Amino acid sequence: MNLGGANLKSVNSKHDPDDPIDKNLGTITGCADPAIKLIASKPQLLHSNSKQSVTASDDYYSFSEYASEGSSGDDQATIVRYQTPDSQRRSPHENQQLLQSEATLPNIIPVRRLDLGQKTMGVTFDESHVARKKSVASNEGLSWNQTGSEISPPTPGVDDTPYIRFAIEQLTRDEELLGSRRGTGRQSQDSIIVSPIEPEEEQEPTQQLQTRRDTPPRRDVWRTFPPVSSLEPNRKSLLPPAQSQRLSCKAATNDVFLSVEPPKDHRYSKLDFVPTALRPLSLGLLIFSCLLMMAGLIFSNIWSSRHNGLCQYDGVGTSRYFVLEFLPQLLGSIIILWLLVIQTAVYRILSFSGLASERVTRRSRAMHGLALFPTNFLIPNISLFALGEPLLGVCFIVFWLSLLTVPLQSSFFQTKLFGTGTHTGWWWTATQPIGWTLVVLYALLVIALLCVLIHFRRRRTGLIWDAGSLADVLVLLEKSNILSHFDRSDITQTSTKSQQARDYRLGYWTTSSRPQDIFYGIGEENVPARRYSLAGGKLMEKAAEDTHADPRSLDLESQRGLRTSTAEFLQSDVHSVAVRYRWIPWFLRDTFVVAWIVTAIVLTIAFIVVSFVKKAVHIGFQPLLPAPTTSQGFSPADFLYSFIPSLIGMILFLLWQPIDLYFRALQPFASLANPHGAIAEESLLLDYLSCLPFEVSVRAALAGHFKVAWISFVSLLSITLPILGGGIFTAQFVMTKQDVLMRACMPAYYALVVFTIIYAFSFLVIWPTRRRYLPHDIRTLADLISFVNQSPLLGDPPFRGPSSKVDLYTRLLGVPPGENAKLRYGFGVYVGRDGKEHLGIDRLQRPGSGEMLIATGWK
Repeated sequence: MNLGGANLKSVNSKHDPDDPIDKNLGTITGCADPAIKLIASKPQLLHSNSKQSVTASDDYYSFSEYASEGSSGDDQATIVRYQTPDSQRRSPHENQQLLQSEATLPNIIPVRRLDLGQKTMGVTFDESHVARKKSVASNEGLSWNQTGSEISPPTPGVDDTPYIRFAIEQLTRDEELLGSRRGTGRQSQDSIIVSPIEPEEEQEPTQQLQTRRDTPPRRDVWRTFPPVSSLEPNRKSLLPPAQSQRLSCKAATNDVFLSVEPPKDHRYSKLDFVPTALRPLSLGLLIFSCLLMMAGLIFSNIWSSRHNGLCQYDGVGTSRYFVLEFLPQLLGSIIILWLLVIQTAVYRILSFSGLASERVTRRSRAMHGLALFPTNFLIPNISLFALGEPLLGVCFIVFWLSLLTVPLQSSFFQTKLFGTGTHTGWWWTATQPIGWTLVVLYALLVIALLCVLIHFRRRRTGLIWDAGSLADVLVLLEKSNILSHFDRSDITQTSTKSQQARDYRLGYWTTSSRPQDIFYGIGEENVPARRYSLAGGKLMEKAAEDTHADPRSLDLESQRGLRTSTAEFLQSDVHSVAVRYRWIPWFLRDTFVVAWIVTAIVLTIAFIVVSFVKKAVHIGFQPLLPAPTTSQGFSPADFLYSFIPSLIGMILFLLWQPIDLYFRALQPFASLANPHGAIAEESLLLDYLSCLPFEVSVRAALAGHFKVAWISFVSLLSITLPILGGGIFTAQFVMTKQDVLMRACMPAYYALVVFTIIYAFSFLVIWPTRRRYLPHDIRTLADLISFVNQSPLLGDPPFRGPSSKVDLYTRLLGVPPGENAKLRYGFGVYVGRDGKEHLGIDRLQRPGSGEMLIATGWK
């Protein structure tokens, strides 16, 4: 190993060729100028300039073995090529020999001094102490030779363990597993941190020494040794009792997170925020609307049954026709739109509410299991039962059943011929079975809405304001201690089971070392806070111990995990195009988009041809079902040609909703993927998911996001399909043909054709550009954290404890001190707080560093 361009020699020590520890010492590389001399039992580290990289590269070197005890400090070292160690796992027998050989090493008391004024780095010893040792040792130095056959045994009383530990740390600490693949990238670090050996003497402080590195490490070289942390238990057991006790005390006094309830004053906001759609006023208005609808249905049923109808039929296209054939489903559609807004709001805060829950099962599933927005309205969502939310699961099933209210209301009023009594001729009447079915559905809906209201009134959501944007998520992670658990999750497709099992919490925190410092965010209790070290004048975050790879799963020859497939190995690079543009929702993939376009256009053309060829709709067609209305007001022909067209229109409306929601969610990432970046209000602050449907179209159009504006507009426009489809056709008796035919209200039919054409050709717009492709899904909170877990944005001033959302917006919308324009942000390859390259979100350019690497593609 190269220690800042220095060679290593030892005095009064012997070497056992069969000792595994001594064999590992042979892997330490050297250079031509010996600068480290072992002259006494207390070392001194001095710096020397070197052009050789301190980290591993393609050329591994080991020391030649010095001739004998007569070697002086000026002898030149012979450099030999290092041979790759055996990639197979070491047997338990060999591991036991390794521990026994370490246990036989004698004790030594190292003392380190850092002299920044020196330009050489060496290790010197007290010469008087050497003289005292001459009577014990038969040789003055430990010599290495190429055969290893003339190495003398170790000197009694001298412990080489500190030096072995120092050497192993230098071989392993710089590059984690796959670390050099994601290394320093375009800009190398100027220095590295050398962890000091714990001193034996209490008065000697632990120091961090820096060795100059002039040449950046090669990015295609990986570590070939297991992490030091994997050897910690065995090595700790070999230390002297006093030193082992200090290490135990140090581990016991880690600065860990502690959940706390802050004092009730103005400095700490309550964690009970709920969106406007879930507040009592909004839910109360919706409940009142449902009650009014129930009252209207009950009145219509009772009045129609007692008075043989509601009013006299006066033809197609009149005001009565509009009120009885289009108004019921129009009012029902307003309730449906309101329900979709409520469901979206529930999804948006459910993850945070789960993290703030007192139940461990809810907290452990909230991060990875609960989606931030609904991805499907066409089939009922039963996943909430498995995620610990049975009450909301039942409510969502009721919400799904309420989608049938619009098709049912379109067939609620029918015409009936009365031939006797005061009512003769054709009259409008209510269909009794459909009316009472609607009353039951709305009653269930009222109960479900009351449950939602009570649920969020009695349960703490954990939020201070609506967390609908990326900036809101960054605020929650500013001091979080869970970020190391998401290592490399930016380029993986799914989260691991170990991550899903963690007990994350959202709320107020303090630390064991600073109990008076209370802060807000996401964390894990009794887990150490983030630690930092100074490297090259830059603050670097230390890697968590539990993120090291298992050394037993490493293949040292192929430099990858034994259980890692070739495809996974090739897709583990942040620069890989396959990783960057790997994911898009299945229904927005090229194949499916083409299928949607072709299907929609073909069906639309067929619909127009069938409608207007031979004027079948205008003249009328045979119903193929009985047309007369029963005493209960039910006509099979009227029901079929009202319920089915409205149901088809409702399905088309629901199919468009996931497209709309995904484009809203993907727009911030599409803006960040611009090679020139995007300002905060166009990226980090976008909260389209928390906006009302018509609000999204207006805001997106003003922001220049015309694709999102149009897709959201079509999402709202498509509700007209079930409204018009359910009220167009009625059974009429045609005098000229003396027969009952199904005829359409032509003005409404023309409007339906226009809206259908707009809906069909809008599929041409949903073709996602490459900017909307991401490495993985963004449905859960864990997916979003994976793109910012190592981002330096978490340490930027705008995200340091803003008091309100207005405060956050003010910080991000302003021009920072020392800047000439607003900051721009991007999505690409950036150098994280750990000094490695990551794929995610950061500032486009930072002072003293190059621009973020953003992949470009077609727009």
